[in-house]
Amino acid sequence: MTDIDVIDRCIIALLQVDGRLSHAEIGRRLDIPEPTVRRRLKRMVDDDVMQVVAVPNPHRIGYEIHAIIGAKIQPGRIDDVVMLLTAMRQVRYVGITAGTYDIVIEALFRDNEDFRSFLTVTLGKIEGLRETETSYVLEIAKRSYRIGLAADIDDEQMSIDERQLLKRCRKELGMLEEEVELLHAANGRAIQAERNT
Repeated sequence: MTDIDVIDRCIIALLQVDGRLSHAEIGRRLDIPEPTVRRRLKRMVDDDVMQVVAVPNPHRIGYEIHAIIGAKIQPGRIDDVVMLLTAMRQVRYVGITAGTYDIVIEALFRDNEDFRSFLTVTLGKIEGLRETETSYVLEIAKRSYRIGLAADIDDEQMSIDERQLLKRCRKELGMLEEEVELLHAANGRAIQAERNT
């Protein structure tokens, strides 16, 4: 595990709210130098602490079907099955689990034909796959990739400077969340107005 401090956690937390923030903007919000932000981000990306990626809304880009699939695997075949599943374009998540299923899969499909083919043909060809149970996701009530890094910090063991930085970070997070929310609302109104014309 890589050690991350309050500065790292605040940088990540800000980027979770708005991944487009520049190094300079993060530095301004946290009152730390831009080169410090740049170095820390590079280190965290290099150490696989975080990734900076675009996360599209699947339904807005043509993936109409979202499924969660629980799979039971023959003993000794889990690694083989995982290797095959992780290479499939439809699969966006594979977790090896304890409980009812050996593996849980999250997958996206463009239409019912793509979905049916995956379930009946693609999965049917996998040796070692004994049984599956599929849940068709009707509606997503919450989709979030945010981990409460700034909210989860226990500040009792911190220095005064670290506490002040955390306080500033939490304030900036609240303000940034409001800014992003207003922007999303304005974009939503613009899209709706465009559809109505």
